[in-house]
This record gives sequence, structure tokens and C-alpha cells, in this order.
Amino acid sequence: MAEKAELTKSEYSIVNKAEANLTKSTFKLALPAIGEMMMQTLLGFADMAMVGSLGAAAITAIGLSDMPMSTAMSVFAAVSVGTTALVARSIGAKRQEDANNVAKQSLIISFAMSLIFTTLAFSLAEPIVKLMGAEQDVVPLSTVYFKTVSLGLPFMIIAMIMSGVLRGSGDTKTPMYINGLSNVVNIVGNFFMIFDSRIVEFTIPLINKHISIFIPGAGMGVAGAAISTTLARSLSGIVILLILMSNRGVIKINIKEKLKVDIVIIKRIFNIGIPAAIEQFFMRFGQLIFGRIISSLGTVMFAAHRITLIAESVSFMPGFGFALAATTLVGQYLGAEKPDLSEKSGFTAVKMAAIVMSAFGIFFFVWPDIFLKIFTRDKEILDNARWCLRIVALSQPFLAATMGFAGGLRGAGDTKWVLIITIIGIWGIRVSMALLFVYVFKWGLIGAWIAMSIDLIIRGTLYFFRFKSGKWKALRI
Repeated sequence: MAEKAELTKSEYSIVNKAEANLTKSTFKLALPAIGEMMMQTLLGFADMAMVGSLGAAAITAIGLSDMPMSTAMSVFAAVSVGTTALVARSIGAKRQEDANNVAKQSLIISFAMSLIFTTLAFSLAEPIVKLMGAEQDVVPLSTVYFKTVSLGLPFMIIAMIMSGVLRGSGDTKTPMYINGLSNVVNIVGNFFMIFDSRIVEFTIPLINKHISIFIPGAGMGVAGAAISTTLARSLSGIVILLILMSNRGVIKINIKEKLKVDIVIIKRIFNIGIPAAIEQFFMRFGQLIFGRIISSLGTVMFAAHRITLIAESVSFMPGFGFALAATTLVGQYLGAEKPDLSEKSGFTAVKMAAIVMSAFGIFFFVWPDIFLKIFTRDKEILDNARWCLRIVALSQPFLAATMGFAGGLRGAGDTKWVLIITIIGIWGIRVSMALLFVYVFKWGLIGAWIAMSIDLIIRGTLYFFRFKSGKWKALRI
């Protein structure tokens, strides 16, 4: 009896050690991804804080342009998902050449997509922003922003998809560094492109010396913000290509070899990616319709909505990081034929995300102005945004589950169920309830954000049950 107890104790120690290593691996992958998301959030903060000083019309112009662009990004994200899952499986199974081949085919797909989407976005810019419900004074600003940003699409597509390659190999640091560099370029560009030339005066403490500095500026406003964003995205795409072609990392793309189309690998990427593309399209299109409902409430209400989204994006950082960790670890452990560790990695990532995001939820609820006043001091905008941020604060643990479990399922290649749950949440709950609360109950912007929070709660619950079922472990991709 004592011998049995000793064996059980030994086994328990091994399990605890494995779980500790899993937590360490999850954090190691998540931390750079969180840093990357922080950089992306800073880009949004910088744009919104600087453009926000130009007024509600400028805020709305960028917001209305970003929504259809995000919808188009669903297709690029889908290829990135397929790429990440296949690279992760290949690395887990120690098939290096397979991982390299997936990267090459993803690059070919990136070039093809760049040509198609850039042409469409640039030529249809004005009809798109009008379709989004832009008011007459906003249309010229939004059109200029949309056209300019569309010129950076080729590099953004390459950066998104090739980042998926790196993450699948377990390298989440390189995308973080690239995004960091991109953000510095964007912030500096905003500083000089948005505002007019001006003289900045300040006094140095202690020595009480008065300093005046002339700062040159293009004074281009919204167009300047668009140029800065485009230059930053272009830099990201170029740098990530140079890194992959340098043959110094885990994944290698040899530029001396001719890139040949491999239909089998492309088909495998799209077998995972097509459901992911449809899922992302339905989600982004649903968000677009959701935004269209809010834009019908007027420029001020949409500005409040947009500012709340940017403020809430602070909590996306840990969610994004731990979701990427779940995607990589679930895929690599399945490739190594360790399904139990694959499942544990998903739950570990969600648990860690939920703790951090719940803490953010408390701050959102108790001190919303800390986040909102970064972007505007307009009382009417703040009064509406404040309640929206408090409403969504309550759903932060469920948002963590939504992001983390969805990431794990994508890593397993179970993108069909991610699609099903997304359609249920975005269209069955968010859009339908927003229509009901805004137009029937007349709850306005607050009603729309209540609908959003209910969607997150339901989707988080559904993702939990799907991941817990373990049926994704048997998938062959």
C-alpha cells in the first residue's frame, strides 16, 4: 500500500513538473506576442490621440476607413492561420523541409493577394466609405485616408502572412521587434505629417531655462496620418521578407531557388484557411454592420464608439499573446503526437489570459476616464464612451476564453467550429440584438455595447465546450 502511494506521489511530481514547464513555455511565447500587440495598440493610440485633436470628423473618417479594411484583412488572416497551423505541425514533427515549403507557398499566395486587393481598395475607396454611412463632411477625408492606406496593402499582407510562418515555428520575438520598429516610424511620421510647423516652448526645471524649438510639419491632418501608417506597414513587410530570406532563423526561404507553385501545400493551407477566411469575413462583416448601425446614430456617437474600442484594445494585448501561444503550442504538441499536452496548453493559455484581462476589466469599470481622456476631452463623447467601457468590462473573462480557445482550435486546424461559433455569436447575437436594442428599444449606443457584451459571453462559453470535448485532437490536416 505504501509502495502504491509512493508511486502515485512520484507520478504527481512529474505531472506538476510538466505543467510548470507548460506554463513557462506558454509565457515565453505569449510575452513577445503581447509586446507585439502593445506596439499595434500604441499605433492605434498614436493615430487616435493625434487625429483626435482635429475633431470628431477626423476620428470618424479614420474609423469608417478602418472597418472595411479590417473586413478585407479577414482573408489575409485566414492564410496566416493555415500557415501557422501547418508550420507548427511540421516543426513539432521535426520536418524542417516541410515547414520551409509551407513558407514558400504562403509567400506566393501573399503576392497574388496583394495585386488583387490593392487594385480593388484603391479604385473603390469613395463608394466604400459612402456605403459605410459617412456623412457629407466626412466623405472627402475618409476617401483620402482609405486610398492612401490601400497603397500599403501589399506589404501589410506579406507581413501578416509571414508573421504567421514565424509564429508557427515558435518565433514570436521577431514579429514583436518588427512591429516595434514600425510603430516608431508611424509615431514619428504622425508627429511631422499631421500638424503644421510650430514652435514648442518649455522651461527646464531646476535651472529655470526657457527653450523654444521650431518643429517642421506638413500640416496634412488625416492624410498625414494615412501616409505615416502606410510607410510603417511597408517597412514591416520589407523587413520580414529580408529576415526570412537571410536563412538565419528556423524557417528559411532560399531566394536562389525559383519559387514554384505546389498545389498540394496550397490546398492544405486553404483547407484550414478557407473556413478561417469565411469565419473572419463573417466576423468582420458583422462588425462592419454593427459599426454601420452605430454610425446611423451620428458622428458624435460613432466617435464615442471608436474611442471606446481603442481604449478597450489595451485588454486585447494579453488575449492576443496567449491566443498565439495556444495556437503554436496546440499545433506543435499535436505534431509531436502529444494530444494531452496539447489540450493542457490551451487551458493554460486561457487561464493566464483570463487573470490578466479580468484585472483590466476592473480598471475599465472603476476608472474608465484614465483610458478615455487620452483621446478626447469632449464631454458629450466622454459621457457616452464611459458607460460603454464599463459595460464591456464585465465580459473580459469571456473575451479571454473567446480569444484563447479559438487560438487553440485554429492551431489544431479545427477552423470549421470556430466559423460556426463566430456566426452564432456575431450574427445571431451581436448584430440582431444591436438592431433590437438600438432601433426598437431606442437604447442608442449603450444598447449596442450591451449586445456586444452578450455576444462575448455566449461565444466564450461555446468555445470552452468545444475545446473541452477534445474532438479536435483527431483532425488530420
